[in-house]
Amino acid sequence: MKRTTSAFAPARRASSVTVAVAGAFLLLAGVGLAAQSSSPMAPVATSQGAPMAVSPSAAGLSPSGSSQGMTSAQTLGDSVSLSVRFYDKRIYYPESEIPLMVTIANTGDTTYRFKLADDRIYSLSVEARTPSNRLLDASDAYKLALGQSRPVLYRELALKPGEEYSFMEQVERYVHIDGPGSYAVSILFYPELVGSGGPQAVRSNVLLLNVRPSPGLPPGRDMISQETGEVLKAQALPPDEVVRRTIVARQKGLWNQFFLYLDLEALLTRDPDQKTIYNRQSDEGRRLMLQRFRDDLQSNVVDKDIVVQPYYFEVLETRYTAGRGVVRVLEKFQDQQLRLIKEYSYELERRDDVWYIVGYTVLNKGAE
Repeated sequence: MKRTTSAFAPARRASSVTVAVAGAFLLLAGVGLAAQSSSPMAPVATSQGAPMAVSPSAAGLSPSGSSQGMTSAQTLGDSVSLSVRFYDKRIYYPESEIPLMVTIANTGDTTYRFKLADDRIYSLSVEARTPSNRLLDASDAYKLALGQSRPVLYRELALKPGEEYSFMEQVERYVHIDGPGSYAVSILFYPELVGSGGPQAVRSNVLLLNVRPSPGLPPGRDMISQETGEVLKAQALPPDEVVRRTIVARQKGLWNQFFLYLDLEALLTRDPDQKTIYNRQSDEGRRLMLQRFRDDLQSNVVDKDIVVQPYYFEVLETRYTAGRGVVRVLEKFQDQQLRLIKEYSYELERRDDVWYIVGYTVLNKGAE
């Protein structure tokens, strides 16, 4: 009879799925980030406390998370299989959380034993490939975790024949989704933890992940430079430079460059009524609302304060943390015979190292 347990419930509740060791730890030193035969040996404390030497290249991982030293379940005597599926299939964007359900199953006729780290990063790696077979880079969090020397808590589990163990993991913890597109995603499972020098990794089935363009950003057809004809791409610039480029683009009438760093979704939903309407829309309805909002901005129908052209501006102050920032700018406008002075406070959010304008306030400073 097939028995199943899950990471959402303690493993000991399944009668024959046992946790042999709880709270044991492995000391990892920069595994997976320097997969070279000359890498220094790192001391490892096993669950019995006996020291052993393990090369960081033992896991077969390169900085991008590739699967050197990988083997399939079949080479383990058909004793274990690794499967993965979407936890809640939906529309995904580059900044979305992408949860997967991972299942380890004992398909053999003897008990299967393995270690599973409390932080799954030390038990798994994720591969995501483009249709051209380009491997996506590992995420910053994954690189940082495997680049540190730290104790790793793990459990030893035992699955009897026919039993399986499931848990949920997030794709974005492991790989950097750098834009919309289709990706072939698979998972590698290391039964003795990453970098332990134990059995080789087991590969899962492949999932096709479709990532759509962010709804709050201009569609690809609008991302062409009107000056050079080249494809525009948001760059990892400081917040004040993002604001400066946005204002200069408006001064020159370069609408595509102007919209490049504007989060249209955030700007549209600043209005509570618009936010209510937007949240009730289907994905297609939201896309149409954002396109209409973009057209209205360009026609100077809505949010006139952000599209009006200043003849002069000066950045007064820039403040930011890891994820949010504010840039204060003094701007001057010609209004018939008057020269109006206003102070803008642009609010920005950082996503994948790129700062986007998500809101603003305006303070009238009089005229000159």
